[in-house]
Amino acid sequence: MRVRRMLGITVGLAGLLAPGFVALGAEAVPAAVDAVAKKCSTKEINWYVRGGKEVYVGTNLYSDWMEGPGRITYQKTATSESNSSWTGDLGVSANVVIAEIKTQYAKTVGKSHSVSDSWSYTAEVPKNKVRRLHQLKLSWRVQVVRWRYTTTDCKKTTEVSSKTATFPVKNHDYMWILVGKA
Repeated sequence: MRVRRMLGITVGLAGLLAPGFVALGAEAVPAAVDAVAKKCSTKEINWYVRGGKEVYVGTNLYSDWMEGPGRITYQKTATSESNSSWTGDLGVSANVVIAEIKTQYAKTVGKSHSVSDSWSYTAEVPKNKVRRLHQLKLSWRVQVVRWRYTTTDCKKTTEVSSKTATFPVKNHDYMWILVGKA
């Protein structure tokens, strides 16, 4: 838009300027248009996150095993800990991915999350089943995607690689499940 206006102004002023200057101005405008034309590197690797969704991930808190039938209870004061699954394998730091999650999804996540509290939960273990209680923490999962342009005119791209990353949400959203022995 701005380049078109410059071109129109330069051509419109051509009659007011000296002939040598008009030629220079007329040649400079297409050069300015070309300079504005986007050029992209096909070697530079870029990244973004996609597919954000809530998931529950196991913490370090779980009960002893119990064979049913019966009621199993976890009742302790303990520190619940959950950690991210991101190792930065794609050359993107956890802090940068966390910032992008906050910006794109409005989620406050971190590399880890711990809460010291008195936890209490009870569940029924079915007959002839061996189960234990395991605490899960609300987390946010995204795919971190690396990509690059395949043409210098910026019109085509290709994914280079991707990896799933999970970060605990900074809140008190927990749940308990019964898990069985394999």
